[in-house]
Amino acid sequence: MHNRKNMFWALCSQLAITLRGLILPSLFIHTFGSSVNGLISSITQFLSFITLLEGGLGAVVLAELYRPIELHKDDDIIKILCACQRFFNLLSAVFIGYTAILAVIYPLLIKKDYGFVFTASLIIIMSLSTLIEYLFSITNKLLLQAEQKFYVVSAIQTITTVINVILTVVLIKIYPSVHLVKFGSALIYLAQPIVFSHTVEKKYQVRFSKLKKYKGYKLENQWSGFAQNLAHYINMNTDIILITIALSLADVSVYSVYMLAVNALRTIFVTINNSYQSALGKYYVEKNPDTLKTKFDKFQTLNCLLSLVLFNTCLLLINGFVSTYTKGISDASYYQPIFAIIIVLANMIYSIREPYRLLVLAAGKFKETNFGSIMEAILNFGISILLVYRFGLIGVAIGTLIAITYRLIYFLYFLRRNILYKNYLNYLYLILVCALVSIINILVYLYSPVQIQSWIDFIVKGIVTVIFEGIITGVLYIFSCKIFRKEMYLSIKDFRK
Repeated sequence: MHNRKNMFWALCSQLAITLRGLILPSLFIHTFGSSVNGLISSITQFLSFITLLEGGLGAVVLAELYRPIELHKDDDIIKILCACQRFFNLLSAVFIGYTAILAVIYPLLIKKDYGFVFTASLIIIMSLSTLIEYLFSITNKLLLQAEQKFYVVSAIQTITTVINVILTVVLIKIYPSVHLVKFGSALIYLAQPIVFSHTVEKKYQVRFSKLKKYKGYKLENQWSGFAQNLAHYINMNTDIILITIALSLADVSVYSVYMLAVNALRTIFVTINNSYQSALGKYYVEKNPDTLKTKFDKFQTLNCLLSLVLFNTCLLLINGFVSTYTKGISDASYYQPIFAIIIVLANMIYSIREPYRLLVLAAGKFKETNFGSIMEAILNFGISILLVYRFGLIGVAIGTLIAITYRLIYFLYFLRRNILYKNYLNYLYLILVCALVSIINILVYLYSPVQIQSWIDFIVKGIVTVIFEGIITGVLYIFSCKIFRKEMYLSIKDFRK
């Protein structure tokens, strides 16, 4: 029951976030211009640098919580929570210092575009939501996720996201000030920690008053998750940071508009998959390898097929979406077809590999997979910085694609030797489907592009395209399963059974 609730509310939360991502940037571009939209995207990415210092602690905490939750050891659970909160209290202090430094240095880098006070104050305002999360929300959210109650987190996030969109639209209509809009958004998120805290305290009667009592307790893998988090940070942030430095804020805006649809899809998969991570952790700590393999096969097969359907739909419609979204805007060149192919493929592979990454995290294999994380970071940053000056947006997209593909291969290699012990031949049927479906869609994209005239046209053609993609993917999947003698029930059975 929890898995269904988790996935339902995770989907609701992501739909709300997707709508926010579609509505608000358009309002910002039309109200404040492409440069301000690019400035907001750039500041967001620089502020997210603090997640690098987080060191992947969230994944470490989840991995350590699964066993005491399964064994109902409340005292051990509280110890882990207290250690986690101490870390984030320290990180909050570091984040305040980092924000202060960023508020001084960053405005000097773009002083030709905006005044110092304008940019510095916007940075401080935009940092508030992250500070609130670290101080008051994140520890309780991790506990709820580990207990397979991610639906509580997703439900609250859905409500606050909807309220945030409504408030932002109202503020822009009444008083179009980017600072006021961002400050209002930060205040809305104050409601989240109150609800999370009440939910946790109701069961464990703990307000982290035992921090001193458990001050000697340390998380076993507190620093081992750093490389995992480093790779994640670089993949999520390298592109915009390099574009900001090497190109222009207008290019940042172009990149961010294309990424609206791509990020929405990727985050849907990440959110839904994360809701299943606690189940993987439960199966792993039960020490039943056959059950784990069966559940994981169902999970990763369905995730792969859905990724193919939705990301290839995105590929066929993305240029029409961007042209409709930026209609009437002429201060930047928003038509980038080759960039679109590469970045959609990169994020499709990212979504396909998520089950493998989550299994590694659920099993607590941080030290063992650090090499793959570090190499992904090196490849992404190194290739992107070599190509960005010559190929612009396409260059950073190539770096992202190569790095993400490398780590997918690394995960398959690692899981073959450590957790799943599956022969590489077991993956051939999915590889065949991915290759054939992608080739077909790229050819359609290049030689028979879908034309979008309006938002209604976009919706209608989107529905038709999803159906078409589903049929093509399904037919090729059945064909490949027969070749490699795979059972069809792997992607259809309920995950709970």
